[in-house]
Amino acid sequence: MTDAPKTEDTSKTAVDVDIARKIWLAGVGAYGRILAETQGAVEKFAATANETFDELVAKGEEVEDSVRKSLAKSPQVEKMTHAVETATSKLSTYTDEQRTALEARLEKVRETVAGAMAPWNLPAVGTALEKLSAQVEALTQEVSALKVEKAAPKATRAKAEPTDA
Repeated sequence: MTDAPKTEDTSKTAVDVDIARKIWLAGVGAYGRILAETQGAVEKFAATANETFDELVAKGEEVEDSVRKSLAKSPQVEKMTHAVETATSKLSTYTDEQRTALEARLEKVRETVAGAMAPWNLPAVGTALEKLSAQVEALTQEVSALKVEKAAPKATRAKAEPTDA
């Protein structure tokens, strides 16, 4: 009696395996069918790709023309176009004013920074030092000339006065 249950389990397992295999094969078959159909469609589309593109461009131009015509008939589009042009003009004017104001402020900042940095501006300090040195030299020469002039009358007076010896 022990043989009967074993054959029943074995045959049930074989049936289960057979059903699972058939399900697997059905899936593989569906994949193969889809692959064949899509390859055919892709090949057909690739053969006519340029024609299809040209057809789509022509259709797009037709749609664009019809949309433009319908928009041209609408009074709201004209109002909106006018409003956009007005806003663009105002924005352009505002932008120009802002640019001018910004440039003026930047120039003030540059002047302020240049003034604040002047003591550390070595070329400017060098130029100022050269000017001052030239002025000091000129004044030194003038002072020397004045000393000579002042000393000259004393020397002539000393020669003119007899010495008491």
